[in-house]
Formats: sequence, structure tokens, C-alpha cells
Amino acid sequence: MSEKWMKNFEKEVMKDKIDSCLIQHDDKLIFEYYRNKKMKVRQHKIYSVTKSILSALVGIAIDKGYIPHVNTPIATYFPEYRKESISDEITVKHLLTMTSGLHWPGNAAMIPTKNWVEFVLSQPVEYKPGKEREYSCGSSQLLSAILQKATELDTVTFAQKHLFLPLGITAYKWNSDSQGIAIGGFGLNMKTEDLLKIGVLYMNKGQWNSKQIVPSDWVEESTAAIFKMDNTFSYGYHWWVLTGEDQESPIPETFFALGKNGQYIFVVPDYKLTAVFTSDIMDGSSRPIDYFKKYLLTNACINT
Repeated sequence: MSEKWMKNFEKEVMKDKIDSCLIQHDDKLIFEYYRNKKMKVRQHKIYSVTKSILSALVGIAIDKGYIPHVNTPIATYFPEYRKESISDEITVKHLLTMTSGLHWPGNAAMIPTKNWVEFVLSQPVEYKPGKEREYSCGSSQLLSAILQKATELDTVTFAQKHLFLPLGITAYKWNSDSQGIAIGGFGLNMKTEDLLKIGVLYMNKGQWNSKQIVPSDWVEESTAAIFKMDNTFSYGYHWWVLTGEDQESPIPETFFALGKNGQYIFVVPDYKLTAVFTSDIMDGSSRPIDYFKKYLLTNACINT
């Protein structure tokens, strides 16, 4: 790695509100930055990065037979709310891609309610499932509820058993709603080094220490560009995909988890590269993407 690259990159993150950044290439940590000592042990609020971790849990649950497949109707799990809007047309896949068709009034409308699942399922259908995408933490909350119903374990316990403990992740906090359902859209707090483990797990197609934690076909399917947003971004199963059609030259396959205020897990399989940012950027949370593209992709600083 170029010493000049390291100095320039470090200057960028130091002058911004970056709390931490870790970069791993080919199983070796090549860059480590913490704004102060507290940031290394802090369980950062990762906001919507929670969604990508939830996606991994859904893949594990399907692999273990708790959920039949992505095309399973969500009405299977919510018979008490079954009505016209919760028909067999809306599937687990629609929740993962946020194409359920259910209206989403936003977190500010859902959070004060006593029953988040009921609130989401009571929303009117605005379009045919699968046709349009509307970013919705409500979809993620339904997925967390489905995990709990299908596995007969709460989402946190399922995650601990099948994902966190196998990765050696022990320091985390996952908040729940008033019904005891883990908040699927934004509830997790995790250490930076543990976020890197999630990225490396996906870099290695779901394997960790020669053990398959997340099915490899799920990693591939969930991080594919299923729903195109624009010339820059597409969306998979609660993972974002950098398409790079707005670039002058092609970029390698890149997918990432994204959270409010600049929380990121970037994975570039062709470069064997994983990068993690935790931040407190309220006025431009996309800046870590700019740093990532400028220093790791555009300049091709890693010798592949």
C-alpha cells in the first residue's frame, strides 16, 4: 500500500466526523483509524446497517428450513392481520427488496405506536407488489417478526446462536419494540471490529474459519443488483449495490450496508477488500462513499 495514499486518506477521515475506519485486504488489516480510544470499544449505533445483518439472518433461517423460501407469502405469519392488503401476493422477497407495495409513512409515524407490526400491516397498498420500491423500516420490522414466529426464537437469540457467536461477536446491543420484537430497521449497536467481521464473512461468500455460516448462494443472491435505483445504486435483499454507470471507467463489483449519519460496510470481492466506517456525519452521510470511491476504487491503490 502506498504511504502517500495512507497519509492522504487519513487526512480526509481525520478532518471529517469519522469515528472509526478499518480496511482489510486479502485477510490482512491494512488501515486502522479511531478518532479516540473510546471509539475502539464503543458499540456504535449502526442504524440501517442493521437491515443487512437481518438479511443474513433471513438467509440462515431459509437454509435451515424455518422459512420455506423467499416467495413465501407473509400472510402465513400474520393470520390475525389477514385482510385485502395482506394477501398472498406480498412475499418475504418483497419485504427484503422493499417492494411490498404497502404505504410507508416513516419512522416518526411508526415509533410512537404501541404495536409496530400492526401499524405496518394496517397501511394501504399503494401499488402492486414487486413493481415499485419504497425504502421502509416497516418492511424490516415485519422480517424481524417473521423470524421470531418462524424460528420460535426471538431475533436476537437466533442471531446470537447462528451468526454472532460463530463470528466471535459478543459485545452488542439490539433494541426491541414494545412487543419484544428486535428492531429490524435500525436497532443494532456494534463495535467497529465486529462490523468488519460481517463484511469479511460476505467477502468470503458466507464462510468463517472454514465453516459456512451464511449460505454462499444467499450471499450471491442477496447482494445482486435486483432493483435499479439510478445509474449509481441498485438494491438487493437489504444490501445496496454500487453499479458505477455514472463513472467514466467500469468499477469492480461492490456491495455495501448503509446506515444513517455515515455507517458503512463496503465489500469488493474482486479486490478481496472490505472497509468499515462509523461516523457522526449528519450533514453529508454519503461522504464515506466518496472517500471509498476516490481512494480505493478510482485510484486502484490495491494491487489486484
